[in-house]
Amino acid sequence: MISFFARCLAVFVCVLLFPNGVAFALEPGEGIVLDPVSGNYKITYSDEQDDGSKILSHATFVPATKIVPTIVSKFHLDQAGTANYSYSVSSGAQSLQVLDTVSFDIMGKVIGSQDLPTDMQTSTVAQAFAVLEANEYALTTPNGWRGSISTYENGAFINWHSVDSSAGIQPKGYLKGFGFVSQSLPGLGVAKFRGARRFANGFGGEGPQGEIRKQYDALKQNDFVTRLAAVPAIAMPTPFDPAVTLDRIQTQMHTWIAMQLLDATFSAQLDRYFQSAISAYRLNQPKVGNKQIQTMRELIKKEQPDLGRDEEHESEKSQEKNDHKKSALIDRLAASVLDFDLDYVMKRMGDDDGEHASTSQHER
Repeated sequence: MISFFARCLAVFVCVLLFPNGVAFALEPGEGIVLDPVSGNYKITYSDEQDDGSKILSHATFVPATKIVPTIVSKFHLDQAGTANYSYSVSSGAQSLQVLDTVSFDIMGKVIGSQDLPTDMQTSTVAQAFAVLEANEYALTTPNGWRGSISTYENGAFINWHSVDSSAGIQPKGYLKGFGFVSQSLPGLGVAKFRGARRFANGFGGEGPQGEIRKQYDALKQNDFVTRLAAVPAIAMPTPFDPAVTLDRIQTQMHTWIAMQLLDATFSAQLDRYFQSAISAYRLNQPKVGNKQIQTMRELIKKEQPDLGRDEEHESEKSQEKNDHKKSALIDRLAASVLDFDLDYVMKRMGDDDGEHASTSQHER
């Protein structure tokens, strides 16, 4: 099992540290080397002594990527028409660490969150702490964990971490209760996970400096495992405009082609209906626009007829059994997100006929 992580990490570290195929200029003897047996990184760096002389020192970096996470995304509309997001996270039997961090980058704001004051003088310290507390309460967080939100111009970074190792997700473990509410519609984004990270034989003195420090910082900055998840990604126009909303949904959909989640030919087929619906709404023909959307939803469900299947409580064996049935034209999570977003536009335009999806979930 360690060799599995070692192979993955070997490729990762080469791309990370030498993205252009050129190594940093290092002091003689310095370097960061992946140990193929343990999956850890051996760091050799030049350490300056009190008398000005230099010796080679050694440290071991244990990455936080020795985990095999799975995330189940759920999203539904509440009575106010806002999107509720919730997530369940599990850690596979192959994990070698306790999973202790879950994070997202999202489009838009979490409802209930606030921006930190830009003036961080002494007079605003109390205000800053009040904002941090409000942002923590804006999240749904499992017992034994803490959540935080850092906002920026068009979005936010959400992070949950376990208070101590006992609250983390053990290998074969499962934890639900991560969530928030947003005005933005779901798209596909990256969830980042970290295992308990530690040092063996930590740095002495000032630690590595110069170019070897750059390598170490790059390694630490990218020390996480990713999975696809449904996250707020489509900002809603104010006031609501169906044509603008559809255009944003279509733009989000196009990003899935490069991710190999959507077949380009199928995307082009849907594009025709997108453009027809957008034109109809702009001409104040909502029934025509809704009909185009309904046709798209039927095409999506033809490719993925089991969008409502409850995957959270299926066994891994059952999940693997169904994987070979997945359509090559659109990924199942992508289909769930797209169907949900299209249904939202239809609802806003007054079409409550039929059984439109108000909730969806998917495991990655």
